[in-house]
Amino acid sequence: MRTWLFALALLPAGVAQAAPPQQVLDQGIRVTFDAQAGAQPGDATAFRFGLIDSTSGRPLSGLRPAAWLGLRRDPSKPAAECKRQIAGYLAGDLFRRADVDLNSYFVLAMNDEASISVVDPLFGFGGSKLLALLELEKPGADWQLTPERDRLFVSQPLANKVAVADTSGWRVTAQVATGPNPRQLLQNAAQVWVADDAGLTRIDKRSLATQALPLGKASGIALDGHGEHLAAAVGDSLLIVDAHDGRRIGSIALDGRPQRLAWSEAAQAFYALDMEQGRVFVVDAKQRRLRADITVDSGASQIRFAPGGRYALLPNPQRNRLQVLDASTNSIVQNADISGGPDQVSFTPLLAYVHRRDSETVQMIALDQLGQAGKPLNVAEFPAGQSALGAAPEDGADSIVAAPEGPAVLVANTSDKMIYLYREGMAAPAGGFRTYGRKPRAVLVVDHGLREGRRGEYSTRMPVTRPGTYDVALFADSPRLAVCFPFTLADTAPRPAVPRVVALAPPAELAVGQPAQLRFALLDADGARRESTDLQALALLAPGTWQRRSAPAARGDGSYELAFTPPQPGLYYVWIESNTLGLARRHRQFLIYEAK
Repeated sequence: MRTWLFALALLPAGVAQAAPPQQVLDQGIRVTFDAQAGAQPGDATAFRFGLIDSTSGRPLSGLRPAAWLGLRRDPSKPAAECKRQIAGYLAGDLFRRADVDLNSYFVLAMNDEASISVVDPLFGFGGSKLLALLELEKPGADWQLTPERDRLFVSQPLANKVAVADTSGWRVTAQVATGPNPRQLLQNAAQVWVADDAGLTRIDKRSLATQALPLGKASGIALDGHGEHLAAAVGDSLLIVDAHDGRRIGSIALDGRPQRLAWSEAAQAFYALDMEQGRVFVVDAKQRRLRADITVDSGASQIRFAPGGRYALLPNPQRNRLQVLDASTNSIVQNADISGGPDQVSFTPLLAYVHRRDSETVQMIALDQLGQAGKPLNVAEFPAGQSALGAAPEDGADSIVAAPEGPAVLVANTSDKMIYLYREGMAAPAGGFRTYGRKPRAVLVVDHGLREGRRGEYSTRMPVTRPGTYDVALFADSPRLAVCFPFTLADTAPRPAVPRVVALAPPAELAVGQPAQLRFALLDADGARRESTDLQALALLAPGTWQRRSAPAARGDGSYELAFTPPQPGLYYVWIESNTLGLARRHRQFLIYEAK
């Protein structure tokens, strides 16, 4: 089978027309809507809805509204048709899908290899697809997603770097050098903090400029509740650093070597766990003094506070035990015997989830049981797969996280190569999805849906690429609300002269496991070769079970060469991308190669 090329025109770029906010009154609720396009064609559009009780003037806060955009095929279509579409959107009807979904979220799996899988959980986990594969230089250890949900920072201990990924285009955009062996990451308003073997590295979230703080090996870090002070466990001391400018402002000597840190909002103190000795040191950040020294079981792998910051849970895989620490008395008030190597805890507003490395079941503890001194903890459980979950990451990344479709959690099962969705109150997972042959060690949700900022104001940013008039449908379940607004994306931006991607001397077929050099050129309408400084290539094995992104090399004659080794037989789709030339991500030109 010979190689062939598909070349289809790109959809034209568009920009939204500036317009004053629209307003409707429905069921006694005043709803306002406005949309603002980005500065450049193709940038995400900002959508904003305001919900106010028309009688009292009170903003309606704490809601979970959903919104969709449907392109009007018939401009004369009545508004009532838009409201009828909402039922199809809510049902996940394949034949009535929205053109733009403002409720989408993505599940990220940190794999045991040097990659992060980005999965789109379709229709409440009724199906799923691998949307992208972020390739790292070395396996990741911990990650931090910015509050704006646009950037993801990933530590790579073996690379001595932190990778920075763009969550709108799903690609790694930078590799930031740190001290040796970077592990745990934390963030405050403007910076990401990295614990490494030389001390701390501070990364500016926007400019990615770095500052090294040589303190000695930082085995653990924690931020206070306001992001003002950072504590770092260095040897037998807890160092306090100003989290804004990086100044070292205090040092507290401890009778031990703490490795894990946590902040208690209730106690307004840092809690430092010495895993080997079995001690927890309580340090007052403002007065910079030791407040208490608590004896706990040796071998605990983590200290983490439940919502509210009063009760800390200490899972102990060595002793198969979970201890509960009360920050109001600085004492252990409860113990629970939990088999299977409990090594990590996660929380939802109602439950604590205990991850067990040697078991396929996850154990649950109701938070209202915590602190009842002398009373045993009642533990429930559910199976999260067929095989043992495997060890949770040691440096902060979670193997169990809250799901947007709450109250629910997502659980990474390394052995099953699956991520499971569990809804609270059920006896078994409600569904799950494959990670396409990779072993997920940790899981993270990137929610691009509507989020409340100011009270009663819900917004998100989402790319809209096809010009035209859309019906914007907004739905809320309680109070019941279904309203629609028109929105126009006008085709006013100049269309770039998009070049054709043409294969040069393409091989008839590729040999599995053998390196190949795939040559191509970017041609104008008159056949002239175009050049670019931002070329990227994305190779994908149909139907999407393997992906790899790399940079083609310029040959000096206006052509380019892509080094490519197919890992297994099948059809490979290759996209050549260049933002400067108008070849946006996943455009409609691609090359297809067969490997045998």
